[in-house]
Amino acid sequence: MDDCGLYGERLATLFPMIRQPSTGLVKSLQKGTFAAVRMTHFGPSSDPTLPSPPDAAFALCLRLRRQRAEAWVDGRHARKGAAKDETSIYDLRCETIVRFQDPFDFLYLYLPHSALSGLASELEAAHVQFDIAAGTNIRDPVVAHLGKCLLPALERPHEANELFVGSVAMALNTHFLHTYTSILPVDRLQRSGLTPWQLRIAKDLIRAHLDGEVSLADIATECGLSTAHFARAFKISTGTPPHRWLMDQRIEESKRLLVGSSLPLIDIAIKCGFADQSHFTRAFSARVGTTPGRWRMIRKS
Repeated sequence: MDDCGLYGERLATLFPMIRQPSTGLVKSLQKGTFAAVRMTHFGPSSDPTLPSPPDAAFALCLRLRRQRAEAWVDGRHARKGAAKDETSIYDLRCETIVRFQDPFDFLYLYLPHSALSGLASELEAAHVQFDIAAGTNIRDPVVAHLGKCLLPALERPHEANELFVGSVAMALNTHFLHTYTSILPVDRLQRSGLTPWQLRIAKDLIRAHLDGEVSLADIATECGLSTAHFARAFKISTGTPPHRWLMDQRIEESKRLLVGSSLPLIDIAIKCGFADQSHFTRAFSARVGTTPGRWRMIRKS
C-alpha cells in the first residue's frame, strides 16, 4: 500500500509538540492496508494538533495512560477525556483538532473503509453503514487486547511478520464491523474446517515461508477461499490460528536443527524465520521454558 493514508510520518506531522526525540516518540508499523502507530509525548503542550486531512478510514485510539484533552471535530468543540485502556473512535473523514492537557501515550489503529468494505463483502453483508459519532469513547476489552498484542511488534518491527500482523488486523476489522457498524449480525461463514487438500496447501505454504512473509489473503487464494473463511476454517482444523501455527513450526524446525546439526544459534535462527538470535531465544524460551543453547546441551549430553 502506498504511504498515503493518515498514519506513520503523515500522522506525526500533525503533532507539532513532537519535534525531537527528547519530547516524544512515534513508532509505526504498516502491513498491507493496516497500520498501527504509537504516539508518545513526555510533557504538557499548549499547541493543538494541526487539522487532519480527510481520509476514508476510521482510527481507533487506545489510551495507554489517562488523558485529558479538548477536541474540535468539524469545528464542533468538545472537552474530551479518556481513562487508561479506553478507546476513542474517530471518523477520519471529519477534520479533527486536539489540544492535549497532559503528556500522552496512545496506540493509533488505522482501519481504512476499503478493507472494512472488502471484509463485509466476504461476510456477505447486504450493506454497511459507517455512522459512528466521531470522538466516541468506549471501553472495549477486545480492542485493548488486540492493540496490546501489537506493542512488542512496534518496539521491534523487524520481528513483525505479515502473517501475524494480518491476523491481528483481520480480528480488529471483524470486531469493528460487528460491534460499531450496521452490518447484519448474522455470520454466514460456514463453520467447517479445511478440506484435506486445502489444509495440506496451507501448511505447505506456511512451512515454505517460516519468516511469515506470506499473507492470509495469499494462502486463502491458493485454497480457493475468502480470507475470512480461511482464517476461521484453519483454526477449526488445527485448533490454532495461522500465525501461532507458524510459530509452532519455527520451534519444531529449530529443535530438529539444534539436535541434528552443529549450526550456530544465529544460523538456526535465520533458517527458522526469526529476525535474529535474540528473537529466536525469546520465542524459544517462552514456548519451551529454557534457552535454545541449554536445550541443545541437555539433549546432546
